[in-house]
Amino acid sequence: MNQACKQCSANFEITDDDLAFYEKVSPIFNGKKELIPPPTLCPQCRVQKRFIFRNERKLYHRKCDLTGKQLVSVYSPEKPYIVYEPTVWWSDAYDPLAYGRDFDFSRPFFEQFHELNLAVPKSAIQNANSENSEYTNYSSENKNSYMAVGSFGLEDCLYCYRSSQSSDLVDCYELTNSQLCYECSQSKNVYGCGHCQHCENCNDCFYCDNCTGCKDCFGCINLRNAQFQIYNTQYSEAEYRTKVTELKRTTANTTADIRSLHLSVPHRPSTLINCEECTGDQQFDCRHCEDCYVLKNAEDARYCAVAFGVKDSHDANFADNIELHYNSTNLHNNYHVLFGVLNWYDKEIIYCMNTFNSRNCFGCTGLKKQEYCVLNKQYTKEEYEELVPKIIEHMRSTGEWSEFFPMSISPFAYNEAVTQEYFPMSREDVLGKGWTWREESDQRNQYLGPDYVIPNTIEEVSDDITKQILRCEVTGNPYKIIPQELKFYRKMNIAIPKKCPDERHKERMALQNPWHLWQRECAKCRKPIETTYAPDRPEIVYCEECYLSTVY
Repeated sequence: MNQACKQCSANFEITDDDLAFYEKVSPIFNGKKELIPPPTLCPQCRVQKRFIFRNERKLYHRKCDLTGKQLVSVYSPEKPYIVYEPTVWWSDAYDPLAYGRDFDFSRPFFEQFHELNLAVPKSAIQNANSENSEYTNYSSENKNSYMAVGSFGLEDCLYCYRSSQSSDLVDCYELTNSQLCYECSQSKNVYGCGHCQHCENCNDCFYCDNCTGCKDCFGCINLRNAQFQIYNTQYSEAEYRTKVTELKRTTANTTADIRSLHLSVPHRPSTLINCEECTGDQQFDCRHCEDCYVLKNAEDARYCAVAFGVKDSHDANFADNIELHYNSTNLHNNYHVLFGVLNWYDKEIIYCMNTFNSRNCFGCTGLKKQEYCVLNKQYTKEEYEELVPKIIEHMRSTGEWSEFFPMSISPFAYNEAVTQEYFPMSREDVLGKGWTWREESDQRNQYLGPDYVIPNTIEEVSDDITKQILRCEVTGNPYKIIPQELKFYRKMNIAIPKKCPDERHKERMALQNPWHLWQRECAKCRKPIETTYAPDRPEIVYCEECYLSTVY
């Protein structure tokens, strides 16, 4: 059936499979299933609503509200939340059940939950088992790393996003088992590479895309087991090294050549590697996943993105190792979570935020190892089973049941959360919709010391650059080069970037195709295809069969 989105008015389809899934995940209390009705928002608006509950890159200094210790936090100082340093939050220094309260059937659920969420202490940041990596978020087991987000097992890595088991990376996105790389994205087992995308088992390659088993290549695309190639043209080793040395000095002039090459070769419609009956993009080892993006080792999923190990779930983001989830985000090792935010090692959780190792809880926040709680109040199993259906019935009467948390109760403003990255909006439009926007001081026109002219080559850079305040050539925002960063650029013989880290991240993410599918024809065999390349884009797009026969 078709339905109009109540937020953007776009029509979207609700299939019989969707309805069967909603029934399957509907919770059961005392033998009665509390049915989840079809969504009232389209898939994109549902994603947008979830994303505002995840702040990845906006970090602030504030004090722990219990110890007074200065800390790094995702919650800005003016936010009305009680924030503890992580070690204190995970300790027994406070009892989250002390904030428990009775459910008031005369008031909406979300209003009561918001009041509870304001009262219960929060961990300043999600950063576990790391060493000398204070400025890392949603991350764990990192060493000597800075501004790594959604990453684990990194060492000596800076400004990286969703990367793992790697070392000596700067400005990389989704790299695995890689070393000494700069500005690389969605690649694995690469070494000594720069500005590469979708590469595997490559060494010393630069500005390459979709190359496998390659070494010493520059500006190439769609190559397999190649060496000493420039713009897909073979050279001798001596010719290659002489020419590449010159190209690296003048990389600004190579952009047009690389773009021309990309427009002359075929592109696959979307990246679905070792997948069966899947649609979307950037999926690996998946089965029956529909309209999903950046997904690994998943099965029977729909509308999921940035996740791995997902099974039998719809509308889940930033997730790993989950099963039977619906309309939830920031998830780790859970079973049957509905309408949740930041749930780890949980089971049978409904409308909960920031819960860990808990089960059978409804409308709770900040819990650790709890069971049978409602609004952080403890109940017996029998009391819980009797109370929750009454609350669900009340939520049906208020129109809240099956709706995700309102964007207005997110701890983060629209421009603090990942929403702004994937669904960019102006301040005026955000406020016009009644959502929040954080006003930031404009440092572009403040005097931050004398202007520092960044040298064009790394050889000209002195150590004192780490004491200077630089200005981004795109945004005008100030930024700094930290000592570890300077050491890396010298090691890799890379010029100091003239753009701030946020702008570099923004441009890196803009290189990825959008999370949307269009209908096109294969440019070779003319059969209909579904692709992440919009019909008006100039790239040559082949169906998967034609692409593979051409590349291999």
